Amino acid sequence: MIKHYLAAIFSLVLCVQTQAATLTIGVKDGNGKVVTDAVVYAQPLNSMPVTGTGEVRIEQKDKEFHPFINVIPAGTAALFPNRDGIGHHVYSFSPAKTFQLPLSEQETTDSVLFDTPGVVTVGCNIHDWMAAYIYVVNTPFYGVSGDDGIAIIREVPPGNYTLHVWHPGIKTGTDLEQQLTLDGNDAGQLDFTIDIKPEYFWKPARPADNDEVQY
Repeated sequence: MIKHYLAAIFSLVLCVQTQAATLTIGVKDGNGKVVTDAVVYAQPLNSMPVTGTGEVRIEQKDKEFHPFINVIPAGTAALFPNRDGIGHHVYSFSPAKTFQLPLSEQETTDSVLFDTPGVVTVGCNIHDWMAAYIYVVNTPFYGVSGDDGIAIIREVPPGNYTLHVWHPGIKTGTDLEQQLTLDGNDAGQLDFTIDIKPEYFWKPARPADNDEVQY
């Protein structure tokens, strides 16, 4: 009987310790308009760095990168498949990752390993308006705001975190941060307001169809 009692207590303690929270983060600009494509991540204050082992695909399609915003754990590799059948030359000069994929019309590309946390701006040397952003993080707890300006991060264990919010057009150039302590219960919605530069600073305008060079 005592053994069963102790087992029940241990099971209860384990359950409490492994409770996880769902974070709901709302992002708006200074005019109260919802902000899409904002990166949100919770960085544990006391944990070992996370190393990704997976692979993501960022497609070149219709002379655009899809998706436009990507968040990946450090150690993740990325492929940039070319669905257009025309020449693209993918590159980045960002400090977190500098690389070039030579001009090619082939669908398959070499993979690129992203092993240093930070923001990587990706472009095409042939089509100036093609842009994408990869945010490499040292945590498994991240999300991107959707059309409603909401980002959701699930299964976040109890602990102390720094919550980061970033957008490619953020005027400060650096993340907004907020210290956060989680006890296993959902924290409710946390709202952030960020000032954003005009879109042409961070998302080059695509030429009109009748002006676009046919290559």
